[in-house]
Amino acid sequence: MELFIQITVFILGACIISFLKVIAQDYPNINYVRRSQCDYCHRILQWYEIIPIIGYFIVHGKCSSCKNQIDFNNPLQEFLGGIFILLVVQFGNLNYLPLFITLIILGFSDAFYGYIYPIFYLLALPTIIWHFSTVHFLTAIIIYLSLFLLNRKSLIGLGDVEVLTILALVFDLNIILRIIILACLLCIIQFLFNKKRSYRFIPYLTIATGIIYLIFLFKT
Repeated sequence: MELFIQITVFILGACIISFLKVIAQDYPNINYVRRSQCDYCHRILQWYEIIPIIGYFIVHGKCSSCKNQIDFNNPLQEFLGGIFILLVVQFGNLNYLPLFITLIILGFSDAFYGYIYPIFYLLALPTIIWHFSTVHFLTAIIIYLSLFLLNRKSLIGLGDVEVLTILALVFDLNIILRIIILACLLCIIQFLFNKKRSYRFIPYLTIATGIIYLIFLFKT
């Protein structure tokens, strides 16, 4: 892939991450004419301040009005998202992009509010349809029923169960187990730095799925 196309795909990927984050943050009260503003002083941001990744460094990581620090996770997420989408487009299968977009928006929603909207599951339908001949219905049913019993004992959220079931439709059991193990390890690592009694698991599932997908992508 030529360098210009790679840069273009990376920029588009970063913009997509930024856009999905806004949708997750605003849904269901999405205002299509809303302009981006500072989280602290609510000043309307200038055009150069909302450029993915670059805008953060233009203002030196601080609001130019109230001088409050802007969360570094914003450009970091956009950068990593841009890299991930670039790798998927260049080396992977574009059929999986709808599933990844679904996971990203669900991950943001869970991180922001601790719950998700099932309507976003529909975004994964293209991936499921494209892979319909190899969909793992039995595995998905077993995983759903098994985790649903844990959900009744409040050991896992229903949203987590549903997301894992969607993943089980597309990926085989071997990959699903790796995703769960890696997501749990990420939780443990987070626990070492920020000890909490509970964690919102879907963001970790999203990250783990992306990592496992890339590992299998480059192994094959």
